[in-house]
Amino acid sequence: MPSPPSVEPTPRASVAEQPLNVLSLAQYASLCAELAVFPEKTEGIFWRYGLGADEKRSAVDAAWKERLRHEPAAYDAWQELYRRYHAHWTKQR
Repeated sequence: MPSPPSVEPTPRASVAEQPLNVLSLAQYASLCAELAVFPEKTEGIFWRYGLGADEKRSAVDAAWKERLRHEPAAYDAWQELYRRYHAHWTKQR
């Protein structure tokens, strides 16, 4: 199992212009899995992924949900990554 992806957001990415550039598909899958495993650490997790502001968080999440809804191959890849990261984060509990 590879380690979780680097969570350093793209420097100076304007969320209004490029919400999908803030997190890669692997980072988004890892974020979703980590939030599921550690719901009591939500705020800290979001901050580590560069999503401390609610507006930025919402924009990135909405953009990824939209992309995954319209791109079956990306959604399949996200599901596989999510399963792997969920298993990884579960072992960290």
